[in-house]
Order: sequence, then C-alpha cells, then structure tokens
Amino acid sequence: MRFTEHEMTVAVDAVARRLHAATRPPWRRGDAGTAYDALERMTKWRLKVRAGEVVLPVLTALPERPTVGARPEFTDTELTEAARSASRDVMEHRKPGAWDALPARRRGRVLATAVELTRVAVAGMPVRQDPDALVVPDHL
Repeated sequence: MRFTEHEMTVAVDAVARRLHAATRPPWRRGDAGTAYDALERMTKWRLKVRAGEVVLPVLTALPERPTVGARPEFTDTELTEAARSASRDVMEHRKPGAWDALPARRRGRVLATAVELTRVAVAGMPVRQDPDALVVPDHL
C-alpha cells in the first residue's frame, strides 16, 4: 500500500514508543511516554530504526485501501500475509535460505510480532487526507 511519508514517520514513531514501553523494566516509575520523550535523540533514532526494519516492509506489502477521512483497516489474514511476504523477503535478502531454515515456532513468533507491531503502526497513523485534493490550512 502507498502511504505518505508523514504517515510512515508517525507509524514508526508509534511502534518505537511501544517497543520502548515494552522493554522498560516494570519497577520503573513514571509514564513510559514521558520517559520516551526524555530519551536522547540517538537512542530514539535507534529505536525508530529497529521499528522501521520490522514495520515498513509490512506496511508496503499491505493491499491498497483508498480510505479518505479514516485510517485504513485490514483483516488478520491480510496483515499475516503481508507480514509473511515482507519478513521472508527481508530475511532472504540478508541470507538466502534463512526463512526456510527457521523453525516453525520461531517463524510463527516472528509473524505474530510483525502483525502486532503493524497494528500499532496503523493505529498510530493520522487520519488520511485526500492526496489529490490538496487543502492548505488557513494559518499558512
């Protein structure tokens, strides 16, 4: 599917925030969002790189949904197929035969993780605007 650069940037940031919150020790005090905002720029960038490696190939493998005024919605089957093809392509690009060499359980965990992070990415995207009808806000 085709997404705008802004949509993908917001999606990767949402996934990076989720990854930071998930890897944060449970005994830490305070809000995970505030802790993410307080991170150094380089640390945030590293989180975003890791999130982008997982999410961006899956987002581009999703079927086209021309939704305007809402976020695109995908079924579990569509997300799983997109995650399967994207994960396979990424792993095969790095090392031929790597996808088939993975045990079935690990492959299932990779797919489940990619699907869940893609759901987070799509939910974090802003509402889609019509790309053909360029609307300039009054304050510009």
